[in-house]
Amino acid sequence: MAKRCRYCDEPVNAIYHVQTAFHDICNKPDCKERLKNACPTMLACGHPCSGFAGETSHLPCLHADCAERSKEYLSNQTGDDYCNICFTEGLIQAPDVRLKCGHIFHVHCLNKRIETRWHRPRITFNFCYCPLCKLWAEVPPEYPLAKVMAENKALYDDIRKKARERLRFEDMEKDPKIITPGSPWYNRPIDFALATFSYYLCFKCKKPYFGGKKNCELAMEEEKQGVEGFKAEELVCSNCCDVGVHVQNCQTHGKDYIEFKCRFCCSVATWFCWGTTHFCEPCHKRQCNGDHVSKYTKDKLPKCTSKEACPLKVAHPPNGEEFALGCGACRNIKENARDF
Repeated sequence: MAKRCRYCDEPVNAIYHVQTAFHDICNKPDCKERLKNACPTMLACGHPCSGFAGETSHLPCLHADCAERSKEYLSNQTGDDYCNICFTEGLIQAPDVRLKCGHIFHVHCLNKRIETRWHRPRITFNFCYCPLCKLWAEVPPEYPLAKVMAENKALYDDIRKKARERLRFEDMEKDPKIITPGSPWYNRPIDFALATFSYYLCFKCKKPYFGGKKNCELAMEEEKQGVEGFKAEELVCSNCCDVGVHVQNCQTHGKDYIEFKCRFCCSVATWFCWGTTHFCEPCHKRQCNGDHVSKYTKDKLPKCTSKEACPLKVAHPPNGEEFALGCGACRNIKENARDF
């Protein structure tokens, strides 16, 4: 009786690959592609390893009869269980990787999840968490994308630090959502800050920058929605844009809090388009949806009557002109009349 390919379940009528562990893999292009990531080791039980090429510690056997003896270590997963990223194929139908939390996924599924990163302009880190237990997806150090995950962790830690500092100078450490029992953010100030403050990745310097506040409940809902196309090259921080407006670095806080005003309203800018124009998130959405605010004359844009009435609490030229707000941290300190 002919063997069946462990990846596609079609008959294997010949030996297509030299290594003994690959004798049960056919010669179809898709299966050969998966083979590139497969561990070539035969386990002591006589079954081929389901792990990835180059791994230093092998997965216990995922075949049902063997996996039963290792179910605690395998988090009750066997080769017949679906990968909880693709939900279309069993774990044994492709090379797998075991995260530090213990959960196992297809290598190609996890790679795609990591490489796709966030789907929207706003930086989020859902792709870095295990889909099953929601812990950070710690991969083995020899895993091909281990360096990428380390870079993601460094970015996450940087944004956490920035968000915590901004929560302080925005005077929001005692926001009702943080101090009210029953709130999703009760006693979770940093998680609240990450949900409330928007950070974007500068296309030029590749560093995160602040892009304004965001309703935290709305932010959670948007994370559940589909992919939204955007132009990464239009996300440029204040330090990297050149619009002929002089921006002086803050002697206290450096460049981290330098901000621009949206050209079309009284909001902090997030987007820098065409190398000339700053947009906030709402105005950019209007522009992309066909309501071209960039074509409005100044008399059609919102009027800012005074510094006191302005949401930004600064005196600035009429909407329709570029304007650098300077250091957001210093501006908030002056508003709150307290030390940062």
